[in-house]
Amino acid sequence: MIIVIIGPTGIGKTKLSIALAKYFNTEIISGDSVQVYKELNIGSAKITKEESKGITHHLIDIMEPTEEYSVALYQKAVRQKISEFKEQNKTPIIVGGTGLYIKSVLYDYNFDDSKRDSTLEEKYKDFSNEKLHNVLKELDVASSEIIHMNNRKRLIQAISRAGTNKVSDNRNKDIALYDFKIIGLTKDRETLYEIINNRVDIMIEQGLVDEVKRLYDKGIRSNSVSAIGYKELYKFFDKEWTLEFAIDKIKQHSRNLAKKQFTFFNNQFNTNWITVDLNNFNNTIEEALKIIEN
Repeated sequence: MIIVIIGPTGIGKTKLSIALAKYFNTEIISGDSVQVYKELNIGSAKITKEESKGITHHLIDIMEPTEEYSVALYQKAVRQKISEFKEQNKTPIIVGGTGLYIKSVLYDYNFDDSKRDSTLEEKYKDFSNEKLHNVLKELDVASSEIIHMNNRKRLIQAISRAGTNKVSDNRNKDIALYDFKIIGLTKDRETLYEIINNRVDIMIEQGLVDEVKRLYDKGIRSNSVSAIGYKELYKFFDKEWTLEFAIDKIKQHSRNLAKKQFTFFNNQFNTNWITVDLNNFNNTIEEALKIIEN
């Protein structure tokens, strides 16, 4: 069986995953589309050596920030890891919140090697990013909720797949390839938003601005820095926004992402939601174990 842990930033995914990895004597696979990139550490909430407690983590720091990464590449890599885990009699634990990445692994998703449809590129060349995003929303709501409107390449790919019925937002039509359980960590909205805002403040204190400045100074403008925490500070360095406004936008976008993730995992999976016990996290761990072993 595969264990999947999802939830917004700062909710306790790392803490729970480490506890479960120790309990099942296994390793962890990242399910985050940003953590694959080297140098994007603070903004992606990448686990530190101290936090890992000696547990091996996979699919972290495998790409340069100038390189492109895709759902298809992630799917191939994770399925290979799952096969390796199976040979070692280990239980894979996938931790993250990139919904389409996780779904592509667990279900029978096929990707067109041609990637982008040149006909569609020509058809939509005069469409603004927002208008293009609305086209995808009409075809595939699930994908539109997790693909940013400024990521034009992925929008075209998703529209192409939706147009050939390669992506479905109806989970009843999906064929699961593995036995899995998804555990979602959550909290009431007010507390959750406070957690997210505090987490962003901690990232700033840890040096997020300097981290982004190093990427900015290298002239990196690839897909990697379109992630939340990076794209907003790029606008600050481009002198479009003040630093205070950029930080507020990071918090806002992080809250919006949490809502989208909740909607996606609610609609696409039979997610087992756990309300995190902030006063005694052991209760959260015990509840997760009950779900897994039931």
